[in-house]
Amino acid sequence: MRRIIASFIFFLIIMPVMATPCFAAENSISWTEDELAFMEEHPVIRLGVDPGFVPFEFIDEDGEYKGITADYLALISEKTGLQFEVAKGLTWPEAYDGAVKGEIDALPAIGKTKAREEHFLFSEPYYYYKRVIVTRDTDTEILSIDDLEGFTIAVQRNSSHHSYLLSYPINLSLYESVEAALAAVVTGTERAFIGNLATTNYLIRTNGLTNLRTVPFEPEKQQALYFAVRKDWPELVSIFNKAMGSISESEKLAINNKWIELDTDIDYGPIIRVLLMVGALIAIVLSVSLFWIARLRKEIWRRKQIQLDLEKAKREAEEANEFKSNFMARMSHEIRTPLNTITGMSYLLKKTDISLTQRMYIDRVIQAANSMLSIINDILDFSKIEAGKVELEISSFSMDQVIQDVVNIVCYKIDEQGIGFRLTKDPLVPNWFFGDSKRIQQVLVNVLNNAAKFTSAGEVSLDVRLIAKENDKYHISFTIKDTGIGMTPEQINKLFLPFEQGDSSINRRFGGSGLGLSIVKNLVDMMGGEIQVFSTPGEGSTFVIRLSLTVDKEKEAVYIKALSANHFRDIRTLVLEKSGANINLIKAIWPALECTVSLPVQRPVH
Repeated sequence: MRRIIASFIFFLIIMPVMATPCFAAENSISWTEDELAFMEEHPVIRLGVDPGFVPFEFIDEDGEYKGITADYLALISEKTGLQFEVAKGLTWPEAYDGAVKGEIDALPAIGKTKAREEHFLFSEPYYYYKRVIVTRDTDTEILSIDDLEGFTIAVQRNSSHHSYLLSYPINLSLYESVEAALAAVVTGTERAFIGNLATTNYLIRTNGLTNLRTVPFEPEKQQALYFAVRKDWPELVSIFNKAMGSISESEKLAINNKWIELDTDIDYGPIIRVLLMVGALIAIVLSVSLFWIARLRKEIWRRKQIQLDLEKAKREAEEANEFKSNFMARMSHEIRTPLNTITGMSYLLKKTDISLTQRMYIDRVIQAANSMLSIINDILDFSKIEAGKVELEISSFSMDQVIQDVVNIVCYKIDEQGIGFRLTKDPLVPNWFFGDSKRIQQVLVNVLNNAAKFTSAGEVSLDVRLIAKENDKYHISFTIKDTGIGMTPEQINKLFLPFEQGDSSINRRFGGSGLGLSIVKNLVDMMGGEIQVFSTPGEGSTFVIRLSLTVDKEKEAVYIKALSANHFRDIRTLVLEKSGANINLIKAIWPALECTVSLPVQRPVH
């Protein structure tokens, strides 16, 4: 009996509560069975809101959900019996992401975009507003959305404005709240902000932001607010639409007047606090600045003294270096005169009637004098380069003639070493160029003599190639390769330093001043080229010299015409080659050379 009475009492208490949504609705709204079942199964709807989207929705200082949308939801709750629970403590981007993931049931104040329709179902619009551009009052150049092209504009992250502006050629600076974005415009951090007129006006008035101006953004268009619902709850969309349709115009007008027509007094408290903080900060900065200014003045005076001492030391070093260079140049010149006398007298002495032993002694004297003269010439050239007295003499020259002269000079050293010599020239390389032929010859002779000096077996080769062409400018490489003693990476690192050789044993075995390659490097740099070295100890070295030269079009045209095939059609050509194995490598033929190396005798047609 007690169980029956208790069950009856429970039935009397619970049934009216469960039937409340249905009864509340049945008086004014016609619900479908699916809608009634939905409201019975889901009496509480979890909302994701923007805590700073005033006056539409926001969380006030007491943690209460307020605003236009909150008032509409209160009326909907009365008409449907549904309870709305706000997920508090979330920023708008966090609330939006939670709704996308299905952790939140609905977003009550949101604009509709194509991107959002992929995630949500939308109700009918229930409130309209306009977009505006907000700038500082001094920035009068911005009058429309077109004036923002190419600028970075502040906008609230994941707002309808954010999605809308993605189609414009505007860079976006995203903020978590409208208030933060407006503050950035006030301080000059951002040029402009785009948002809705109601929220913007509300925040400008309540925060006393007096230096801002608003520009209507597409005034002929109105933007709307919707209820966005998870896609598996279409019944809730229908419930929202019917509930909003039952709200009278007087109720809507009362809500609008409550928030939009609100006459809010400006709160100067935050402004005063900010000014006090700024004043205190300025005082601290001034104190620290005065202290460091005194320290810096003392440090600047000390550094000026150091700078004066350094400049004095630099002048003394430059004067000493100039004196050294002048001394070396004078001494080189003075030594060369008696050396030439020794060489000349030795040559004349060889013409007289002398014994074989005396002839051998004279040859040694001439050899030593020539070696010393070569060193003196290097010192003189290096002194001129250091003193900045070397200037390039640009004129038209024949590349074939330069290479012929180079080979004529180095063939003595090649024959003396008893090694082979290979010469190849790319047919695409023109003959006539503008440049300093003497300096190009000096560079090639130095490198070839160096290669021959350190090669006791095998061969030395010179390969002239066209790397690239830019209009009249030809980029040419001169590759000198030998099969000599080679170099280690440490020796290559100091190869172009003056008075430096690989090690002390090289100077004892091969002699030299250590200036030749240093002079080569300086001359190549002066001509705007570059030089590279590749070497393996015991296998030989390769020097690659790259120069950019301008072709002499007039002389080259005459040269090509002179080498027409008709001039050599019936001429028989004799090719002399020391080593038969290399005959197939001859790609360019020079005039007859007085050098018994692997060179042809007659020039063929290009």
